[in-house]
Amino acid sequence: MTAGRQELRARLDAAYELDGGSEGYRAATKAILPHAEALGDFELLFEARLAYTFGLRSKPWKNNPREVTGEWLAVLRQCLLMWHAEPHRYPEGNVSAMWAQLCQVLDAFVRLFPEPADRIRRLIDELERHCPPGHGARYVLDHERLQLAARCGNLDEVERLWRRLRAQDPPEGILVPAGVAAQNAIMWARLGRDDRAVEALAPVLAGQVPTGEGVDLEDRLLMPYLRLGRLDEAVAAHQRTYTRPGMKLEELAAHLEFCARTGNEERGLDVLHRNLGRIDYGFASHVTARFDAMWTAAAAALLCRRAAEKGLDREWVWECDCEGPDCGSMAVYTYTELGANLRWSAMDFAERMDELNGTSHLSERIDALLHAEPIVDRLDLPPDAAPPRHRAVPRLSPHLDATDADGLRRTLDRARAMEPGVPRIRLIQRVMQNAMAGGEAAVLLDARFALLEDLLRPGREDWRTDLFACLVELFRAHDARPALLGADRPAVMWRAVPILLPRVLTRFGAHLRQIRAFLDLLERHCRPGADDLHHVRWFRTWVEARAGDRDAARAAWARFQALPRVGRFTAREYVLRSVRWWLDLGCDPEAFEAMEPLLDTGDTGREDYLLPAYLRAGRLDKAAEVHERTHRTAREAPEVAAHLEFCARTGALDRGREILRRSLGLFHVPPGDRGFEFDRLRAFAAAILLSERVVAAGRDETWTWPADECCPPEDGWSHARMAGACRDLLTVYSRRWEEILGTDFHTRAALALADGG
Repeated sequence: MTAGRQELRARLDAAYELDGGSEGYRAATKAILPHAEALGDFELLFEARLAYTFGLRSKPWKNNPREVTGEWLAVLRQCLLMWHAEPHRYPEGNVSAMWAQLCQVLDAFVRLFPEPADRIRRLIDELERHCPPGHGARYVLDHERLQLAARCGNLDEVERLWRRLRAQDPPEGILVPAGVAAQNAIMWARLGRDDRAVEALAPVLAGQVPTGEGVDLEDRLLMPYLRLGRLDEAVAAHQRTYTRPGMKLEELAAHLEFCARTGNEERGLDVLHRNLGRIDYGFASHVTARFDAMWTAAAAALLCRRAAEKGLDREWVWECDCEGPDCGSMAVYTYTELGANLRWSAMDFAERMDELNGTSHLSERIDALLHAEPIVDRLDLPPDAAPPRHRAVPRLSPHLDATDADGLRRTLDRARAMEPGVPRIRLIQRVMQNAMAGGEAAVLLDARFALLEDLLRPGREDWRTDLFACLVELFRAHDARPALLGADRPAVMWRAVPILLPRVLTRFGAHLRQIRAFLDLLERHCRPGADDLHHVRWFRTWVEARAGDRDAARAAWARFQALPRVGRFTAREYVLRSVRWWLDLGCDPEAFEAMEPLLDTGDTGREDYLLPAYLRAGRLDKAAEVHERTHRTAREAPEVAAHLEFCARTGALDRGREILRRSLGLFHVPPGDRGFEFDRLRAFAAAILLSERVVAAGRDETWTWPADECCPPEDGWSHARMAGACRDLLTVYSRRWEEILGTDFHTRAALALADGG
């Protein structure tokens, strides 16, 4: 039986008393809709539909936001058609609410849960067709066109729409004028038009546009002020607002970038820790697509990189607020680790956005932010407005009852008895958290050694950043109190050194400046009679090779060779590594000399490393002999790269295709894989060189990429496609290596090789 109007009115009023974001509110308003439709009371039906869409704004979704946004837009479309048919029938307040929600849908499609740019344009055009000339909602549609054009990097369109909108006032009841001005200021700042950003917010700062009580929007201009040289205004705005609770993502991004680019990394870490909840929320499963979160992630990644390069990286506790026994979060983090995670999140999202936009604008802007250099080497700030949050003692873990030394040691014994794995590491980290919270330094030291034992296990290569941080903290403790660890524990630490350093020098991990500082720390604690100094000087040579400094590498190698001879450093593994150093640096004579000890003993299996050097020396017959003898055993990146380059440069294209096709595993990068080894730079470059020459010779063909443990076979591959895919990946991962190494020496060399140089 259909309910009457009076009953429906009462039910709707009762729903308004509920929390508009609750499931109860959505259920109550949705239940009214069929009765209002059957009753034929259009005014009530219009209001009921609006009430229901209000609840849809915060409805959770499981797999895709379209589960909600699709229904949200569909119901609003029904309201729009009703209003378009009889525009004078519905109260102005309800009409304004409808347009306000349509604006929110459009904003979600532009910034929060992005849709393809073409689809958004079609939707805006459709809404405009239903909007009478002169209606305030047309401002809303142009405002969203403006934001979409900015998202796509279409500066001419942004400028055109900006000029049109400046001649109008935002419609009251649909948009908040101060909010529009703040959004436009951020938009212009991200486009690099700092003058426009200041101009956009000027009416608000002058008091011509009202804001809420206590609302301060000037921190949107931190970076425009800084880039324009208005340093006093930048400092004042930062100092006044950096401790403000509940920062929005765009505000947080501005403060983090400001600190990272003014030499105030310590203050930036304080801001970061005050807002970890915002970063965690911004990348939770339901909001991974937030446009503002992308910029905030990039700014935080920049800050973390700058902090690590300045020696500010430390183990710290990300305090968990949940109380569930099944919480899977880790307790101990480093800025290196956090920065890497946020860096890839920002880059991945920018690439997805560019696919939706049909441009490369956002990837380029985010890449520029990630690699931004300081604008001011050191900008003095007033004293801290509050105790620095990043130096605060952490709270006790809500997941561990043990708090005193005895209880923590019993928990640590329980962890040691567990099977090695993530649950054991998680429990050790919670012991570390409570030891830090309670000032139990001895327990903390024991826990770090337990963690070290776990992280050194085979198969833990992906935990190299955690291993680096753990070992650095142990050596720092040893440095502060040399007698603290006794006689046995330093030996454990030194055994970890030759395991750790190859991991962080061959894959993304600690920054090269951090590794240098670690070697300085190690050298102060070399044990008499041990080969500790040999390790330090060996790895210093490797570091200088990674830094692309030939003279420094030669000097470091000379200091290593001045030490008494130690057998382990003449082993095949060490010899081949040193050959690769010199080849990476373009030091062919040193590479030939380094290989001699193996060749003198008849070990010529990896003489193919020298193929490019033989070609450069004009020893073509020798190169051909080595290639013919060794190409069938080429499996790893260094030798595969050498053979592919040989084939490309000598015209042996069929042989090169054969080697490439059987080595495809080296060029397979699974989704989400962030372990791109340094040696693969040259391998990818050589694959590009060979593939492009195959195509240029008219000898391309299609083939199937074989199945991998994570991916099925894929048809439609060719050498043209291979070259393009390898170029894309080489660009992405070479940029990351530049961040890690602080130099583009090797990436320039790899790109030059890819281009035939």
